[in-house]
Amino acid sequence: MEYQQYGKRNNKAAVWVIVVVALLIITNLITFLVCTRLPYFAAAAKPGSGGGETTTTDPKVEKLLFLIGELRENYYFELDEDYMWEEIYKGLLAGTGDRYAEYLTAEEYEEYSVTLEGSYSGIGIQMSNDDEGNVLIVGVFNGSPAYGAGLQVGDIIVRADEESLLGKGATYAVSFIRGPEGSTVTLEILRDGETFTVDIVRDRIELVYVESRMLTDDIGYIYISEFETNTYEQFAQAVTELEAMGMKALVLDIRKNPGGLVSEAVQIADDLLPRCQVIYTVNARGERSSYDSDEYVRTDIPVTLLVDDYSASSSEILTVALKDNGRVTVIGITTYGKGIVQVLMPLSDGSMYKYTFAEYFGPNGTKIHEAGVEPDIIVELPEEYRNLDIHLVPFEYDYQLQKAIEYLEEEIGQ
Repeated sequence: MEYQQYGKRNNKAAVWVIVVVALLIITNLITFLVCTRLPYFAAAAKPGSGGGETTTTDPKVEKLLFLIGELRENYYFELDEDYMWEEIYKGLLAGTGDRYAEYLTAEEYEEYSVTLEGSYSGIGIQMSNDDEGNVLIVGVFNGSPAYGAGLQVGDIIVRADEESLLGKGATYAVSFIRGPEGSTVTLEILRDGETFTVDIVRDRIELVYVESRMLTDDIGYIYISEFETNTYEQFAQAVTELEAMGMKALVLDIRKNPGGLVSEAVQIADDLLPRCQVIYTVNARGERSSYDSDEYVRTDIPVTLLVDDYSASSSEILTVALKDNGRVTVIGITTYGKGIVQVLMPLSDGSMYKYTFAEYFGPNGTKIHEAGVEPDIIVELPEEYRNLDIHLVPFEYDYQLQKAIEYLEEEIGQ
């Protein structure tokens, strides 16, 4: 019995020796294959470099570097690495699922920056993105080539020449729609479920964001089409000129205004408000920042504010700041509902990226994003005029503007 037990122990030991030896052979084979066929686990090259080690231990990054190494070594056609990397950066920002996040190459960013300089050569439209991420026309400049070609607010730009713009950011689309003065761009437009093409000759577009006039002997009117670098200055000048003409009340119109620079909207709110909170933001870490006005008030006359469902972003910031502080009466329909802010970060190579980093709230905690700002007085335009440029709506059908005038006449005792 004792001998049999001893023999069994010997047999078991022999089996374990065989198992251990087999494992060592398999382990060495795997190590050999990993080091020779999967270089990203060993000494993968850094992007854009000719070799060297990477210190990353993130398997996702190592996988990316491995794929790049494979393409460098084995791709049959000529590999344009600069283009490949630009597309990787674009995909990274697009992968957030945030339709406002994007990466622009140096060339695309240069084209985009022209918008902020006061003039450019193009067709004269304002663009944003719709809920599906497509390029949406949200403004058509009066007298522009786009205006003459019959483009309308609400149109989707499907294609510019040979470049498909479906699912592309509005900023990306800029470089394909703008071009030398006198040149032609062919746009494919989607409107009411049908597509058509239109050829538009580009022209010099002078960017005037503020228009003003007297509506009656006592009521002034200011239309703001967008908030850009000189919008506040144009607004302040318009108020001064209208008051010199006897303005006692003001209709401030930001219908079809897609937004722009928050700082410009905040400065305009500051001019209409006493010392108070204008707006506040909350970032991803829950940190809160406040924008406050000073005691200076440019004018304290009664103001009505006209908005619609294309009034977005900075337009909504201005709206909620003035409404929550009881400064204006808001007339129209509920605004677009974009209450988030993007940080725009230029990079050293001239490229740029942006992404959403905070959400805005009104002084009373009013939520803007995906909710919009509801007017004090709801008035709709006739359906046939709803998507038209504001300048194309005849006064007799502009029920929102008529209501604003009626309200202000009661305020000033007329």
